[in-house]
Amino acid sequence: MKDISVCSIVAVGPYDVIGQGVSMPWHSKQDFYHFKKITTPYPCIFGRNTYENMPKTPLPNRLNIVCSSKYTTSFKNGTFYVPSIEEAINFAKYNTPGDKIFICGGSMVYKYALEHDLIDVMYLTKIHDSELKRNIAENRADFTYFPIDTLEFFESPKWQTEEIKYPNGVLPVETGNSVPRFFKSVRIR
Repeated sequence: MKDISVCSIVAVGPYDVIGQGVSMPWHSKQDFYHFKKITTPYPCIFGRNTYENMPKTPLPNRLNIVCSSKYTTSFKNGTFYVPSIEEAINFAKYNTPGDKIFICGGSMVYKYALEHDLIDVMYLTKIHDSELKRNIAENRADFTYFPIDTLEFFESPKWQTEEIKYPNGVLPVETGNSVPRFFKSVRIR
């Protein structure tokens, strides 16, 4: 079998927030563009809650895999369902059209994958949004957080990080308060 990288892709806001209730607490056209560009045409792995609360499923031009202990292995409505992250990764590795697969969240899936050293490459988007930062500071309970401190992650000797810069005119024009910066970190083995 060819060498397949297990990648993770996540966008984090202030205080490492990744969600609010059942949705994302920001709207960034640039982040959506980046997610689609990086993950297409590769298999994407989601936890059940993340997948069920996405605005559109399955994601087009990508194999969608959902993992939850509530599932038995099955395929329906264009999505593959499995009971574990390991099974999702194995299935994705045998069904990728290239050399990557993606873990796309949520918090518990990221936590498990990081704790078990399953991730080779991390695509991390930092969203700057001063209004969101104020909202989080006022009511932290409504938010879901990335399971690790991203400042510590960027300083870790286990990862080599570089910023991804798009040429002028490639990214869509942002209309809201959210300003993304894109990073790629490769695990040093």
